[in-house]
Amino acid sequence: MHAMQQLTQKYLHGMGAELGRAAHNHFSPADCVNVAPSDGITFVYPRDLEDYRRYELEQTKFGIAPARVDYVAEATALPFTDGSLDYIMSSHVLEHIPDVISAWQEWERVLKPGGINFMVVPKRNAEPSDENRPITLLEQLVSAYERRDTVLTLQDMPWRGHYHVFILQVLLAALNWYNQNEMGHWLLEAVEETDSQVANGHTLVLRRQAGAAPQLSTVVEALTEAFQDGQDWDRVQLLARQALSLNFRMHEAWLLLSVAEQRRLEITAAREALTQALILQPGNTNYHRQYRELTGQTFVYPISLIDYLARSL
Repeated sequence: MHAMQQLTQKYLHGMGAELGRAAHNHFSPADCVNVAPSDGITFVYPRDLEDYRRYELEQTKFGIAPARVDYVAEATALPFTDGSLDYIMSSHVLEHIPDVISAWQEWERVLKPGGINFMVVPKRNAEPSDENRPITLLEQLVSAYERRDTVLTLQDMPWRGHYHVFILQVLLAALNWYNQNEMGHWLLEAVEETDSQVANGHTLVLRRQAGAAPQLSTVVEALTEAFQDGQDWDRVQLLARQALSLNFRMHEAWLLLSVAEQRRLEITAAREALTQALILQPGNTNYHRQYRELTGQTFVYPISLIDYLARSL
């Protein structure tokens, strides 16, 4: 069983919805409902019917019929009651949503407490037309939220095309902003710098939390005490994820998360956490040594981040 199967089996159970399911590469269980802007008959906007017909032709290239659409709706206006779903799954969908923060609020609304927001977003080179586009920054996501951007207000861009080009770290920054500004409360559950299914995307898994996010200083103090105590690695893991949900730039928290995951025998999760520590501290020889000991390989800085940093010079 590869890592993505382990993640989906761990998080995608109960009553859930996948947004824009692709029949040739879906992630969620067969009994999960599919939400899309058109089902080939009805639609949110007339242009969505045109999009569906193009999508239908693309699916025939794989020799399969399009995934059945159970509900025709926008990702920012789902037809579900408050707290009715166990998970929302989206793969290569978030970049098609003009206002990501409003979408997260809507997904938080329909999820039960403890419900899962499971996202896979394409790497910047997954789609050739994105390779030379600038990365979407946190400030742009916030501006899109403040304007309440929609497909109707972005007429100068391709209809339901890629409104954003993501790297994982910008989505982590958006998570921090969301929690710090009390838009809601998501807890970081899992990341994959490179998704383990197709390897052309990033994976980010969040869990809906009841109430406001805690103060970062309180979490860091508790994390330090728990790590020094060294008796409860489940608690260390949870506190590290809470800290990173508020400030993903804390490379020490990624390191403590990696150590806790190793003690819990979650080696894949430990590698992913150490990867994020190294992305933040690429010159840290101790982190490089630990990465080699853990994986048997030398750490390679992600090309998408090298490209992003080069463009910022």
